[in-house]
Amino acid sequence: MATKAQAKYKGDSRRLLLAFDIGTTFSGISYSILDPGRIPEIRPVTRFPSQERVGGDNKIPTVIYYNAAGKPVAFGAETLKEGIEADAEESGWVKAHWFKLHLRPQPAPGTAASETPIPPLPPRKTVIDVFKDYMGYLLKCAKAYIEDTHGSIVWNSVKDNIMYVLTHPNGWGGPQQAQMRDAAVRAELIPDTVEGRERVTFVTEGEASLHFCLSNGLAIHANDENSGVLIVDAGGGTIDITAYRRLADKSFEEISIPTCYFQGGIYVTMRAEKHFKSLLRRTRFEHDVPVLTTKFDRSTKHVFKNVDEPHHIQFASIRERDQALNIRGGRITVEGNVISTFFEPSVTCVVKAINEQRTSAHFPIKSVFLVGGFSASNWLYEQVRDAIQPLGITVSRPDTHVNKAVSNGGVSFYLDGVVTSRVSRYTYGIRICNRYNPEKEEHLQRAHLVETHSVHGGKILDNIFSPILHVNTRVNETKEFRGSYCCYGTDINSLKSYTARILSYSGPSQGPMWIKEEPDNYDVVCTVEADTSAVKPDLTYSEEKKTYYCNLAFEIVLLFGLTELKAQIAYRENGVEKRGPAQVMYGA
Repeated sequence: MATKAQAKYKGDSRRLLLAFDIGTTFSGISYSILDPGRIPEIRPVTRFPSQERVGGDNKIPTVIYYNAAGKPVAFGAETLKEGIEADAEESGWVKAHWFKLHLRPQPAPGTAASETPIPPLPPRKTVIDVFKDYMGYLLKCAKAYIEDTHGSIVWNSVKDNIMYVLTHPNGWGGPQQAQMRDAAVRAELIPDTVEGRERVTFVTEGEASLHFCLSNGLAIHANDENSGVLIVDAGGGTIDITAYRRLADKSFEEISIPTCYFQGGIYVTMRAEKHFKSLLRRTRFEHDVPVLTTKFDRSTKHVFKNVDEPHHIQFASIRERDQALNIRGGRITVEGNVISTFFEPSVTCVVKAINEQRTSAHFPIKSVFLVGGFSASNWLYEQVRDAIQPLGITVSRPDTHVNKAVSNGGVSFYLDGVVTSRVSRYTYGIRICNRYNPEKEEHLQRAHLVETHSVHGGKILDNIFSPILHVNTRVNETKEFRGSYCCYGTDINSLKSYTARILSYSGPSQGPMWIKEEPDNYDVVCTVEADTSAVKPDLTYSEEKKTYYCNLAFEIVLLFGLTELKAQIAYRENGVEKRGPAQVMYGA
């Protein structure tokens, strides 16, 4: 049933809102037709090619088959057709699956994500290529569904006025958003213009899940500003955990740093596959491991709920048997206590993450909601519930539609936007140099690093970190964070633009300063390019070089409270603050 948003749409023309939740294993689409003065309805797409059964489904596999020429030949539910594996092998098709993980930030060494190989991309394909193809397919599916449900007249009235919401894991940021937006351009969802690119909005899966819970009437401590709720979005690839509290005006704020773990449902399947490979190595069943793994992934994983109950997986001819391997009639018997070990790292991850959020949150956590496809596992849910509820925290999950939580929540996010404050994940700033001052102990200790500035000739220390926003800071959507800076040039023309790399610091120091002393804890988040041609430089005399040079003073202004980083520059002109344009760029 469609879920209604509370407010009437205030736009002046009809518009279509599409939310794409491209998951690691399954994807979904939700939409809303926005008519001026009418209350929008949030609807899921429930019919897809090769999945048109009565009642429909809200998700399709995130899978593409490519032929030898690199052309897509099957998408989504089409890749589940009977015999398609044989067709693929005979025709030389290549399967692209779990490709979303190729977009992830580099995982930390020693984590499950770093130690688990992910399927390679098809030959000569980049992750943006595959995203482009899949986004184009989702748009075709949305078009066909809307035309069938509402009529082609409705589609034709909105096809040139579509806003997109793309969801992504909590741990992703600007670089991943930039690549997804590039894929949307290449898929011709939007034109490659400033206005076109602004038609794509991003939201984390954790925040989208909060909106889903709210729009489905789940009780989230509506009258208690002093307690929080934890949203656990357990998906195929990632487990995203975000803590919120509800404010008096019914908006929400994050109350801890959101987290993202690569311990979703696919990791259970990969551990099962490893077990089957070890068990059947050097037996006549060795080549049946892929079929056995697929059967486990599609059935056993979802129904498992008791360590005392063995499960029988049919994977070979009924004439096959091997008593030593527990294979009878082509079925292998796997004990429940063995299956539980496939789940154990993921269960432990969720329980540990909830406890860490309890410790770090600015307000006490009183309830936990599990959403996402992996949360449909009774074993996962019951293990988490049994570990967490004795702490005085209620653990719940929606009865229905857990698989469309993120796409529906993406639409609700765009319409309602109830989260008005977020928590900074890292300390952000830029690299600067300072005049060397031997009276400062920290400068004197680094006297051997002193350099001569190329413009003003003074003695400087370089590679100093200048923070603009500190970690674990609650950031309102409209709050600006500033840093005051100067740049120098030998003439005015050299100062018409300024480029700064925004760094994030993830180390233990409360006052990070010397970049080269902790190089592994600093990462380049993005580059801000500012047009400074309107800023009037000062002429300053250099005692060292006995000549004048240009000195440009301005501020970098960053907005961190939105779902995307925004930047501007600020400067003074006759005592009045002026703003100039700045562009945030990711990648090379």
